[in-house]
Amino acid sequence: MRKFWGYITNGKYSVGCTGGTVYVYDASHVELARFKGLKYAYYPIFSPDGNTLLIKSTTSYFVVYSLDTLSLKHKICYSDVDGSQDDGCTFSIDSAYFYNIERQKNSYNSAISIYDTSDFSRVNMFLADNKDTEPQFIEYDGKGNLFVLGYCRWDNGVMCHGFISKFSAEDGLTKLYKLSHEDYRFYHNFKSLERSGFTDKAKQWSGFYYDGIDMTGMENQKYPLSALWDKYAAQNVINIV
Repeated sequence: MRKFWGYITNGKYSVGCTGGTVYVYDASHVELARFKGLKYAYYPIFSPDGNTLLIKSTTSYFVVYSLDTLSLKHKICYSDVDGSQDDGCTFSIDSAYFYNIERQKNSYNSAISIYDTSDFSRVNMFLADNKDTEPQFIEYDGKGNLFVLGYCRWDNGVMCHGFISKFSAEDGLTKLYKLSHEDYRFYHNFKSLERSGFTDKAKQWSGFYYDGIDMTGMENQKYPLSALWDKYAAQNVINIV
């Protein structure tokens, strides 16, 4: 695992990403396939039904592979910003939709796009009402609710504070809560490591490393975004929308 920037497993398959090559292994770590053709490909994700592997590049592309046939199905260019596309993504629990955070050239704020996984056509795109609101990570809880971690800017473009919110396909970002600096930084660093599979290379570039925090065993810990939202909602504070 030392050579990979991103590494994930679902018990049946394991996938490692070096940036230029994607390796697929079976449960015994026998190599089944090796894919190339996508630069800066660091972030692999399985669909919940286990049939699909998606790799997101920090360029404006993601690719979709069939795990049944070990073949390329789609290569999608999703933005006109060719770089810094390192924000989060997730599948719906039933694997029917894919949610992707996408940076935009003509606006500060990023979009959250929804794709139909039958053909990976974009069926909707949400931009925050406030152009200075930047989503960064998106994930489901066990009940089918979507949560988003991000940050807000001052008018001069400097980060003001982090936020946690819910997200729905009907209303976009809702019930945003302002985070303490400590909570935002911890969750941002943890989610960055989590999506990379806590690889050695990812740890070398982690904010935890620069903060001098011991990351030993961190891959066995869980910090869902839903728990962060519950923490701030329980305080009954005024949300920032």
